[in-house]
Amino acid sequence: MKLKYGFHPFVRYIPPVIVFLLILFIVIFALADVNNTSENEGLTITENSVRRAVITCYAQEGSYPPDIEYLRENYGLRISDEYSVHYDIFASNIMPNIMVVRKQVDG
Repeated sequence: MKLKYGFHPFVRYIPPVIVFLLILFIVIFALADVNNTSENEGLTITENSVRRAVITCYAQEGSYPPDIEYLRENYGLRISDEYSVHYDIFASNIMPNIMVVRKQVDG
């Protein structure tokens, strides 16, 4: 009687499973990075839109707008509900400080 010495039959499946898990791991982190990049891009686009509206108002009227609501009413500025705009104006002839942040969701 001849005995067969060798690996357990399931050992041959280990390398493909490891490769699959590695690929899955890479895909999950890549998607998370894409999501983070998308969120940052949304903030940048919103801030640039506010700045363009502020500069347009200054060019047309000779003074910076008193608040964001003025831009919404007179210049058609639209800001997504997921962002909060901090608009700090010192004087009507000095460029205001504009900062856009993502609103935190309680949950």
